[in-house]
Amino acid sequence: MASELIDLLEREAEAERERVLSEARERAARILQETEAEAKAKLEEHRRRVAAEVEAARVRAQGLANLQVTSLLLETKDQLVAEVFRRAEEELDRLADDPARYPSVLRELLREAASGFHSRVVVECPERDVATVEAAARELGLSAEVRPSSDVRGGVRVRSEDGRFTVENTLRSRLERARQVLLSEVADVLWGD
Repeated sequence: MASELIDLLEREAEAERERVLSEARERAARILQETEAEAKAKLEEHRRRVAAEVEAARVRAQGLANLQVTSLLLETKDQLVAEVFRRAEEELDRLADDPARYPSVLRELLREAASGFHSRVVVECPERDVATVEAAARELGLSAEVRPSSDVRGGVRVRSEDGRFTVENTLRSRLERARQVLLSEVADVLWGD
């Protein structure tokens, strides 16, 4: 009977051991599944975060590149517009040196500049243009004293005798006064903006 009791106890112990082992295996399997699921979730979250950071960096880089392109484009456009005005100034200088066309232009510049004055005026012009300006003043019926001036080129400066009022009417000063209006026209011709 003692041996049967021992056999019974051993079977019960073996069954208990199997039950505990089975529970331990099931628990280990659940823990492993939970751990794997948690690891996958963390990995997926990390991937999403990295993807978001990469996308944000790409958007920043794209924005920076767009700003640089826009800046270079504007700088190039400014240089081209400046070149157009530089060439226009060169053409005006050539006009001022053209003995066939310049005297009539100079006469018109004098007429426009003197139109607001109703008494004797002082006209300043380049030394080489003094005789032409004197002749134009006589033709226009102006009472004018014509003086050479080294700082006037391609036109005239007309002042009242007392010096209170001055009108500068040179080819370059006219271009400078028209620059703001011409900027949009030049841009339209160059780029159709």
